[in-house]
Amino acid sequence: MSVTHQTLHISQIIPAPLEIVWAAFQDTSSRSEWSVPKGDGLVYSTDDFRPGGLASYRCGPSGDLNVAGEIGYVQILPRELAVHTDTVTTDGTLLATALVTWTFEPHDDGALVTIVDQVASFVGQDMIDGHRNGHTKALAQLAEFLSE
Repeated sequence: MSVTHQTLHISQIIPAPLEIVWAAFQDTSSRSEWSVPKGDGLVYSTDDFRPGGLASYRCGPSGDLNVAGEIGYVQILPRELAVHTDTVTTDGTLLATALVTWTFEPHDDGALVTIVDQVASFVGQDMIDGHRNGHTKALAQLAEFLSE
């Protein structure tokens, strides 16, 4: 089995107060809405949002949530930081695993959210590109979600 790996850095200023941005991040229901690209679906079966907690989800095109994900929360500092692992499979085949760090900082125009994603793909570069695209869209959609 070969591995492709990369560290991704993605940031965006979200034009909303830090407390509101954090609330939308830590709330599973809200995160299910803004964190998935339009046309795709995301359903959490569990989400124990605390250090040492676990989450399970399914995602993919709406109507065909064929990717299973497992998150392990490593550290959470409210309104500052969330670090978690994220491993995805489909039909029992390991696709990728990542260590993902979200940081939240106050900014004159709202909140600066930065994602550092250290991803290892077992199915090639497309999974790395998918992580980059997914995180970029998620941050844009978070800004849109909070402007409604």
